[in-house]
Amino acid sequence: MNKTVKTIALELQPCCGKRSGIGTYTYELAKRLKSDDEIQFCGNLFNFCGRNDNSQALQGIDMDMNVSRVFPYGVYRRLWRALPISYDNLFSQKSDGTVFFNYIVPPKIRGKIITTVYDMTYVRFPETMDARNLRRISAGMERSAKRSDRIITISEFSKREIIDLLGVPEEKVSVIYSAPSFSEETADSEVTLGKYGITKPYILYVGTIEPRKNLVRLIHAFEMLKKNEKLPYRLVLAGGKGWQNEEIYRAAKESTFAKDIIFTGYISNRERNCLYQNAELFVFPSLYEGFGMPPLEAMHWGCPVVTSDAASMPEICGDAAALVNPLDEGDIAKAIMKVLSDKEYAESLRKKGYEQEKKFTWETSAQQLISVCKEVLG
Repeated sequence: MNKTVKTIALELQPCCGKRSGIGTYTYELAKRLKSDDEIQFCGNLFNFCGRNDNSQALQGIDMDMNVSRVFPYGVYRRLWRALPISYDNLFSQKSDGTVFFNYIVPPKIRGKIITTVYDMTYVRFPETMDARNLRRISAGMERSAKRSDRIITISEFSKREIIDLLGVPEEKVSVIYSAPSFSEETADSEVTLGKYGITKPYILYVGTIEPRKNLVRLIHAFEMLKKNEKLPYRLVLAGGKGWQNEEIYRAAKESTFAKDIIFTGYISNRERNCLYQNAELFVFPSLYEGFGMPPLEAMHWGCPVVTSDAASMPEICGDAAALVNPLDEGDIAKAIMKVLSDKEYAESLRKKGYEQEKKFTWETSAQQLISVCKEVLG
């Protein structure tokens, strides 16, 4: 007797528009999911009246696409409690289950549900979030967790957070790691460094400019090194502006060494790769990360890493980074100085970094997602 092939729909909305970390996670997994004799994958998308060309955003994803043209996605989210129609009835192809990649599950939906919760920032550091997104997750997370047959998250640290803060049983949460995702292309070094007024040697941070990233303490640690060690380095803070960042910019502006602190603003992937390649050291003193991609990116490009011993960072970086107490500016400064002054130590971090980064691959994570889908469908 032939076994019935079951269908899993993937909510691919995060892939479209300006792709965030969530969009990258969704896209990189989706393009590696292959249907077999047990499970078939399809994609769900909202595209009101077909007005958006999503072909580029979905390039490389090999599955049937179900496109709902009735509502813009944002309108649907605002109305979904009041609408008499369920989520699955908005799409032509019916599925046995649906994977959601952006925390919240629609209130009206049938079939098995898998949802992805990356971290618990909305509880731990709500001040760092966009106000509208914070309201969305705060209002719907508890309901979504209860409705889900399985929750996916991106580290063992986040799994513990979800169990503790949402009160879900351990067996309901599966870890599927993220992985480095970037082009090997890099921008021209002379052009890129000149564009942002960067001269070597420099210490690099890459990420959003927001309080959770602990940049005020990094600036103070940098000041200590400039003052006490006469450090001939600049500090480059590369990334777009987040929320509640006024204190960070004020700390840099009021610093005695303000001329050596450079904010690049948003940078392209090619420019980012260039900055990693030319930096002497990468510092990522974040207070809270569900995974923390930048340290692995830095490792890929041979840049030694100093990062915090908090949240998921020890899990993701292992012994391939110098771990510091992110609340101790002196500890941050000491670790930076050790890497910059001890060439043998810096080289050991580089070598370990190359190996650590290779432990995380999208191919492995995609296979894990397939296994979770089959478990949930029974």
